[in-house]
Amino acid sequence: MPGPTCDTIRYLWGWNRGRGIPEWEPADDTFAGQPRIPVPGVRVEDLPIGNGSPELRARRYRPARGAARAPGWVLLHGATRPGPDHPAIVRLAAALAHSGAVVLVPDIPAWRRLELDPAPARTALSQAARHMCRDPRIRPGGVVLVGLSFGVPQVLRTGARLARTGLVRGLGGFGSYCHLDDAIRFGLTGRFRLRGTIEYLRPDPYGRWVVAANYLHRIPGYEEAVCVSGALHRLATIAGERRIMAWDSGYDSVKDDLARSLARTWRPLFRLFAPPSDREPEPEPARRMAHLLADAARRTHPDLELPRDFGDSPPPPIRLLHGRRDHLIPFTETLALERLLRRPADVSATVTDLFAHSGETGGTSVRLRESHRLFAGLKAMLALQRR
Repeated sequence: MPGPTCDTIRYLWGWNRGRGIPEWEPADDTFAGQPRIPVPGVRVEDLPIGNGSPELRARRYRPARGAARAPGWVLLHGATRPGPDHPAIVRLAAALAHSGAVVLVPDIPAWRRLELDPAPARTALSQAARHMCRDPRIRPGGVVLVGLSFGVPQVLRTGARLARTGLVRGLGGFGSYCHLDDAIRFGLTGRFRLRGTIEYLRPDPYGRWVVAANYLHRIPGYEEAVCVSGALHRLATIAGERRIMAWDSGYDSVKDDLARSLARTWRPLFRLFAPPSDREPEPEPARRMAHLLADAARRTHPDLELPRDFGDSPPPPIRLLHGRRDHLIPFTETLALERLLRRPADVSATVTDLFAHSGETGGTSVRLRESHRLFAGLKAMLALQRR
């Protein structure tokens, strides 16, 4: 029977074939009917997964010529307007299908609206895992749950519980965060700690816009700033639909219009999060605001971070990957997650220069140097389906 090395080669072949997958185009907030993004060589369909309820839906990816007992995977998207139709998620799901797996990508409408409540994702993950395990065409022994970005902590939290019932055999994550304070501070200041030193990488403003849209008006004393939260939500929505880097100068006119729509007293607060594209937030106010936002997020949604104690049963094996040039969440967050999980779980993390947050990066020399490391990390993750 083919092993993880063969699975990884087929996955990479499918990933490279996915370069031709077209970009997502903004539409309404519905998720039904035929997928808008065709995938060559893979069968893709939309289906309900909530015990007959049409409200909970998912995309399913199958190999064009599937085995009778295929491995099952569930992918959880992050806080993004395209949701399951995000090009990176479509490409990942298609590559897994090329490796021989059946892949389910549940839709989280709240997260497509950029609402950071984790509860809908936990419900969808539970229903998706049960749906897959009831399918006689899926290999018995549980599925692999994989989260992307904001979705990783919920995959780890929910997957640890589902593994105790035999529904989940392994967990994976791409581009995760560990500590809210550190992740939000990076989004506002670009600073992160690596081996005791402070490093800097220009942060993608999209992250701080989404966080502030959800939690700025939940900070004590900022309750009246709901208008600023709304303006930042509009800015993040536009950026998510344009699919252009949020620091692009093309957003400056949008920021100007949104600032003018606010009362003068609120404009400096808006500009703290959304300065012109050639500037970054003022460092000291940004650092203070990051701490306030993290506290507000933690009070509003305590499950955004992982617990330190997973109870009597340890989580199943966990494999994590992160891009070193990730401008949304620094790779040090995945390394911190590995340290946090090392005691209760079989966990390993791979950091690669070949990826940023949701796309490829790096020149030829970088690719040659990093290819072996990436192959080993992918092989370790794909081996989860053969446990």
